[in-house]
Amino acid sequence: MSTPVILIAVAAAIGVGLVVFGILGAGASAANVEPSARVTIRTLADVREQLRRRFEPTGAPVWIAANQKVNSLAADLASADLQLRPYEFRLVQAASALVFALIALLRFGISLPVLVLAIVGFALPALYLRNRRGRRLAQFEEGLPRAMELMANSMKAGQSIAQSLRAVTENVGPPVSDEFGLARREIELGASVESALGNMVKRVGSSDLRLVVMVITIQHSVGGDLPAILISLADTMKQRSEMRAEVLAATAQSRASSLIITLLPVAAALGLYFLVPSYFRPMFTNPLGWFMLALAAIMLGIGNFIIRRLTAIT
Repeated sequence: MSTPVILIAVAAAIGVGLVVFGILGAGASAANVEPSARVTIRTLADVREQLRRRFEPTGAPVWIAANQKVNSLAADLASADLQLRPYEFRLVQAASALVFALIALLRFGISLPVLVLAIVGFALPALYLRNRRGRRLAQFEEGLPRAMELMANSMKAGQSIAQSLRAVTENVGPPVSDEFGLARREIELGASVESALGNMVKRVGSSDLRLVVMVITIQHSVGGDLPAILISLADTMKQRSEMRAEVLAATAQSRASSLIITLLPVAAALGLYFLVPSYFRPMFTNPLGWFMLALAAIMLGIGNFIIRRLTAIT
């Protein structure tokens, strides 16, 4: 039994390695391509969709289409700037789960750890996606006030909204410059300002950006002193960011305690189960052990929930 299982494990590991290598290679090649070419590839479909909505009588208006629900996984992948389709990401998850399950099968045979490690392998890509999306979203919202100030200064100098996007792409770092560059490229390809900014909101998934685009769209339609509004909104975002940083610093110890207290029993239980299976086995074979594990999980969950609610920033 060991030889076929080892061969399957090696084949699965090679397959996952090839998938990861292909993803990294695609990302590297995309980084070496001229920005205009990459932007054109990523925005032609959006421009075609906008043209379809303009010329089809049944096309949804921009402000309705912007609020339509899309695939949550596809939205997360776009927000994290991962060049993967949802089914491709699911394949990566399945391959990761298979590799972890085969490793557990080689170590423990057909038993509960196979299922546990398969679940862990399936969840790891999702955790990576969530972490990458959160980091990129935080970087975007950190640079958004600077982008709004540049747009306001450009419009004070007599430029239009579309022209002010160039100042953002040239003076602000990524990911803000990347997303505003895509919006500028859409406008150059024939899309309206409202549709290009609406597509940027759907790609990024930022509530701050949604508010900014709403302000720009309204002022672009009815008129008004848009530069002054953008500067005021940027100042408000800066003050809120400073206040959020102060709250995070004040609650850092409590949040770290909640994480340690929650993970320590779980890590200890997993270590005992894998290192000394005979010692920890009664917890899974005795009904009293099941009750104790369930009670411990419930109490850990309640404690973690209470601490997170006390330290939450709304």
